[in-house]
Amino acid sequence: MKVAIAITTDSEVSAHFGRSPAFLICSVEQGQIQSREVRANDQATPGQNREHQHRPDHSHAHDHNRFVQLLGDCHAVIGLGMGSGARLALEAAGINVRLLEQPCPPDEAALRYASGQLEAHPGSCCGGRQVQQPTQL
Repeated sequence: MKVAIAITTDSEVSAHFGRSPAFLICSVEQGQIQSREVRANDQATPGQNREHQHRPDHSHAHDHNRFVQLLGDCHAVIGLGMGSGARLALEAAGINVRLLEQPCPPDEAALRYASGQLEAHPGSCCGGRQVQQPTQL
């Protein structure tokens, strides 16, 4: 199975999926990584600051469906943080989304997912911060 990990560097998972410069695609079979491929995120702007910024009309600077096109052959995507728009687009395309609670090396994240050790995170995240779900009164 192919697992995509949003990365900042070869050894660092990105704090924000949409702003990551690249995605590491790991093919995992029988508990081992069989191959690795790096796919550039052409929607990441070099020199962007780490804070999530919206345009004046509150839209994003990236197209969530392009993430689906880029990563559509993957079974899952993993990151530390992800906006709800990207998450919804990926999940609508049948791609599992997993958000790490703490940083770990990208290879470890892929192996943890493949072995069933990464649980689905119930909320959506943006820039590594949990977006709280509304509480029921």
